[in-house]
Amino acid sequence: MATLTTATAAESDAGVPQTGEAPRFSHTLFLTASQISKWSLRLVFVVVIARAMGPEQFGAYALIFAMIEFLAVASGTGYADYLTREAAKDERAGWGLALQLMLLRISIAIPLAAMEIGGLSLLHYPHAVRAGTAWMALTMIPRSVSEAVQGVLRGIHRFGSFVAIELVLGGGLVVGAVVLFLRHGGLSMAIWTEVIAAAVAGAAGLAFLLRFKTREQIWLSGSDLVKRGSVFNVYSFVASLYDRFDVVLLSKLAGDYATGIYSVAYRALAMTQILPYSVLYSLLPSLSRNWDTKGERARLEKATGLLLSVAFAVVLATMVFAGPATRLLLGPRYAESAVALKILIWAAILRYLNYALNTALLAAGRERVFITTSLVCLATNFIGNLIFIPMYSWRAAAVLTIVTELVLLVQNLYWIRRAAGEVAVPWGIARTSCVFIVLLTLASGGAHFGSPMAAGTLCLLVFAVYLSFSGMLAEFAGTWGGAD
Repeated sequence: MATLTTATAAESDAGVPQTGEAPRFSHTLFLTASQISKWSLRLVFVVVIARAMGPEQFGAYALIFAMIEFLAVASGTGYADYLTREAAKDERAGWGLALQLMLLRISIAIPLAAMEIGGLSLLHYPHAVRAGTAWMALTMIPRSVSEAVQGVLRGIHRFGSFVAIELVLGGGLVVGAVVLFLRHGGLSMAIWTEVIAAAVAGAAGLAFLLRFKTREQIWLSGSDLVKRGSVFNVYSFVASLYDRFDVVLLSKLAGDYATGIYSVAYRALAMTQILPYSVLYSLLPSLSRNWDTKGERARLEKATGLLLSVAFAVVLATMVFAGPATRLLLGPRYAESAVALKILIWAAILRYLNYALNTALLAAGRERVFITTSLVCLATNFIGNLIFIPMYSWRAAAVLTIVTELVLLVQNLYWIRRAAGEVAVPWGIARTSCVFIVLLTLASGGAHFGSPMAAGTLCLLVFAVYLSFSGMLAEFAGTWGGAD
């Protein structure tokens, strides 16, 4: 076992084990499968328990979930990105850092969990919320294992194993949701489902660690570990605060009903992260090694062009199908969630662009700017929601989500220009935007043409045909050399 105290994992000896393999289209497919399994299975879980519990009780669950996500990112969810980058350069360093960061994350999570529960007590939240937060905090132990292992697996291109962990976690949630529905369970059963599913996923992660870890691992000294990993830790925590703090403010300022209405819609928005995650993280190892070359920037431009097109298609589909889908899946009690989703979905366009810019900054080793950008976004989101939620309830939270993403985009454009000297422009952005605006206008006026659903569906089909004949899909395939 080697120890690395004065250099990063990337600066270790020449000839180290590296994953020099170029990005392949199969990598994107695997990562897409992982995200589909993760978000779709969790969405099934959320839909089932939301329908079973109703908006008010589901609002309490949403608050507890937000508190645990704060705990997760404060203790080190962002370490997974760090591990991916370092493992892509030196597999020995990836596994060594993973073992260290598991222990570090657990040691951070324990006192933070106690602080969260104390904070809920000071804010006079009911016992059920405090107890639920305490029990659900147990998920941090297995999550520390599974997420660290996944970070390394992603960096060394073990995408099949990466997907397997997601399937284990999601499958556990779905099984628990079915049991909860059949037994008419409530909040406590939903929480125990989370705990058990996380434990099984952690066991799967441990099995892959034992199978794939190198005989030799490179370790950092304790001070270097904290110094180098803290950037990812702090950034992820601040980003999670501005991304989820609106749920806490809604719970306190507008009540559990508004929280439940908004949280269901926000979970649907989270599903839109599947494709950008898959596409951009399949490129991250290669970008990390050669981020400043024209070839890698061209890859990023093509990938971002397709992502922007998909974001446009998602917005179109949401405007057409959000209402009927919400009534079908959740029932009439959640009718307002469809309106919330139609507002929130516009943030997807900005998120896709921010995802690409953040990936470029991460590959360039400029992750420290994430702290600055996230703090600005946190201030924007917190102050805006604090002022407007008492007046406009969940509508304010939805609009502020879009505003915050716009603020992040402006900052990212500034920092990427400083880092690279120029901004990668998404391929085909001008013509694709024009086609989107025309089709959105036609879809919005569907009532004048007879059936809004029929008009909207036709517009989606036309947009799909446009993507096929515009060369967008061919350029996208060319990003990975067209094939394996």
